[in-house]
Amino acid sequence: MTNEPPSDPSGFSDARLYVWVKALEGKVNNLLREVTVLKNDSIRKNNDLKKEVKTLTEDLVNAKHDQEMTLQKMDLIIKELKKTAGIEEVMTLRKYVDFWNPMNFVTRQDLDKVIEAKLQEREVRKTSTITPETRG
Repeated sequence: MTNEPPSDPSGFSDARLYVWVKALEGKVNNLLREVTVLKNDSIRKNNDLKKEVKTLTEDLVNAKHDQEMTLQKMDLIIKELKKTAGIEEVMTLRKYVDFWNPMNFVTRQDLDKVIEAKLQEREVRKTSTITPETRG
């Protein structure tokens, strides 16, 4: 008799089962490595996404702050514009300015000089009309 292991009536020997289990063990180990790689990759991508969401949130908060500042400035500009004259008021002022024609205005000093000159001219005429013959 030989020392061969008794063969299984179904056709599987111990050696065959050992090879089959080793092959399955290798495949399971490969799958475990792939699952670990996928898990680490998903964790890394999740962390990257969290950072991006945080950055986007900060950007959104800054944008809202900038928008609020812009709205405040616009409100200030609108308030200042309401204090200015409207088109009707400007047109009324323009009509008066055109009517008065300030380019032809004279200063008091100019007017005093003209009056003084006229008075002197009048006196010169009076003295020239009075001659020695008319005196007496």
